Amino acid sequence: MDRWFLAQKRGVQHTFANVTFTDSLILHLGQREIHVLHYDRAVTPGDAFLYLPNEKVLITGDLLVNPITFALGCYPAGWVKTLERMEALEANVIVPGHGEPLKDKTLLRTNLALFRELIQRGADAKARGLDVEKARVEIEGQDSVRALEVAITGDDKSRNQLFDIYTVDWFLHRVYQEQEGPLSDEIAPIPVHGG
Repeated sequence: MDRWFLAQKRGVQHTFANVTFTDSLILHLGQREIHVLHYDRAVTPGDAFLYLPNEKVLITGDLLVNPITFALGCYPAGWVKTLERMEALEANVIVPGHGEPLKDKTLLRTNLALFRELIQRGADAKARGLDVEKARVEIEGQDSVRALEVAITGDDKSRNQLFDIYTVDWFLHRVYQEQEGPLSDEIAPIPVHGG
């Protein structure tokens, strides 16, 4: 399998971009109109997603994952702004970066509520002098955060563990860093519990 994978990598032919964009680009494939959009730094500095206005389809990439979002190296404030603008789009189908397509905006809205809650509670905990690990433990115990967790994970034990690490822990670390000043675009290290 490793040899096959390596052979695939060696066979890649790179094609460099001949069109770039900053905030939006509209492509036409036959009668289909595709909006390529970038609102703010969210999961990465260059998050782009697709919106097909005629079909009312939103293709999010990792800006939304079904069910558990990965928040490593994210930009909390920018992610909230991006999700808010995505929510305003008229979409009947959402194709997340991972997981099954969605027929409504419930998961998007739940993640948006969670991120707002984590930003507010994280900023409050930091202002009270709590280190990020103590803040994480305190915040995970809040009824409002627990309710959002259950809405996302279905209260499945293994999903709850992933949620606590991939979403709450990683997001809170970035909230703390963002409180200290603008985040750089350098690759963020994986947080270690207790550090």
